[in-house]
Amino acid sequence: MFFLERFKREKIADGVYFNTIYDDRFKTSRILVSMLTDIDRDRCAANSAVAGLLVHSCKAYPSFLDLSRKLDSLYGTTLSGSSSKRGDSQLVNVSAVGISDAYSLDGESVYEEMAKLLCGALFEPNVSDGAFKEEDFRQEQRQLIDTIDAQFNDKRAYAKKRFLEIMCKDEKYGVNLCGTKEQVSALTSTDVYKAYLELIKTARVEIVCLCANDTENIRNIFRECFANVDRAPAYTDTLIIPRANEVKEHTDRVDVVQSKLMLGFRTDCAEPDENVDAAKLMSAVLGGTAHSKLFNNVREKLSLCYYCVSGYDPNKGVLTVESGVEQENIEKTKAAILNELEQMKQGNITDEELASAKLSMANSYLTSVDSSAGTQGWYLAQVLKGKTLTPQEQAQRINAVTKEQVVVAANRLTLDTVYVLTGSGKEGE
Repeated sequence: MFFLERFKREKIADGVYFNTIYDDRFKTSRILVSMLTDIDRDRCAANSAVAGLLVHSCKAYPSFLDLSRKLDSLYGTTLSGSSSKRGDSQLVNVSAVGISDAYSLDGESVYEEMAKLLCGALFEPNVSDGAFKEEDFRQEQRQLIDTIDAQFNDKRAYAKKRFLEIMCKDEKYGVNLCGTKEQVSALTSTDVYKAYLELIKTARVEIVCLCANDTENIRNIFRECFANVDRAPAYTDTLIIPRANEVKEHTDRVDVVQSKLMLGFRTDCAEPDENVDAAKLMSAVLGGTAHSKLFNNVREKLSLCYYCVSGYDPNKGVLTVESGVEQENIEKTKAAILNELEQMKQGNITDEELASAKLSMANSYLTSVDSSAGTQGWYLAQVLKGKTLTPQEQAQRINAVTKEQVVVAANRLTLDTVYVLTGSGKEGE
């Protein structure tokens, strides 16, 4: 298993941190550069476009074909870009994955070449006259629009997006990172380049390297690159709303066969609150596992829905319950969900429910580092929340939570939003 002494963290520039995970279990090495910035309704789509454009080409390899040939020469190394949400912050991620140096021919350092290539993508993008290459930009613009269309076509994902927009209407958390189709269509390559410059200058940067060997050369490559940047890191924060003062109810009607019901709760508990572990376990007992109350009672015994699950975001302090239901069962399902929560508030939690939830959560923590991607993701999440725990330590913390603490966590919940996506029952018309 993985131990914390194999993790090292060092500040290499203003607001830039180099994190090393030494792990010889895998045949691949990974470098991730994650740029953390506030979610900005007017800039998030441009930020998302930056992630894709940076890995499409660069000055040294000015076309996608040129870059692909270089990656192929490095034993099939891959570059990828993505955008994700953490609380009220947007993460713009650029990463490289390639074989471990132990498996290269003639002692070639693929890892070092990966770092140089990634730095080239980050600090020498394919731009001219203050704009990204127009052809590359148009392709990324189309991909963002396709992503937005795909969100609508996946009705469960669309319901989640609309639900967050309504529940967190005046909060950054409710903003879709891809933006709207209108925003994306209005973007220019100049807009995206300006967003890139702002990220490089102001974003908090976490570099996470996973490898089996020393990273001093890699660290120096990044240190030298950031030394040439005029940095002015901006502080990011997440607005935590502890309680809901009223319940918002909203229904959208589109042509769907299966209606979607979503309930959103304020938990009065978010990182770094010491009660976060109790809130996590409470969510798991409620609807986070195949042994949960919502699965066993609402889905199986009452047969009211196709699925019924809960999820807790400790970075925002929000708990959501999602279910897929027949239109005629919407109100019955809502009442059944609230009844299961009320049972928890009254302390009606069996030893089996608690033990099953703990076992499921502990197992998910321990297996999260069975892959190189999972290991890298685990430690990125740890440094972002400011307390670096191993999966074993996190599992121990969950196992130490008592039933009484779970009941207290349940009683801190207040219902904020009820959202329904329903329609005529003729999807696709």
